[in-house]
Amino acid sequence: MSPNLSKIVQEMQSLDDVERRELRTLLETAVVPATEVTQQKALREQLVVEGLLSHVPPRKKDLNRFLRWDPIPIKGKPLSETIIEERR
Repeated sequence: MSPNLSKIVQEMQSLDDVERRELRTLLETAVVPATEVTQQKALREQLVVEGLLSHVPPRKKDLNRFLRWDPIPIKGKPLSETIIEERR
């Protein structure tokens, strides 16, 4: 490892979590072309840094459960209409 890189790694290890997230965001935007996925990830990280989110939840790995979802049939008018009527 080059002396410059060793110094950077040493400095990086002294950063707190918020500073590491900021550094990650900076590196991703500087090194990786700004794709939509990268921009979304950077936005989520920025929201955590600014305190608008406490953490970024992990993505769902098993989407089959959601893809197989079927609505439950009910009798009468749609449930959404009932909810709207009750709110009035």
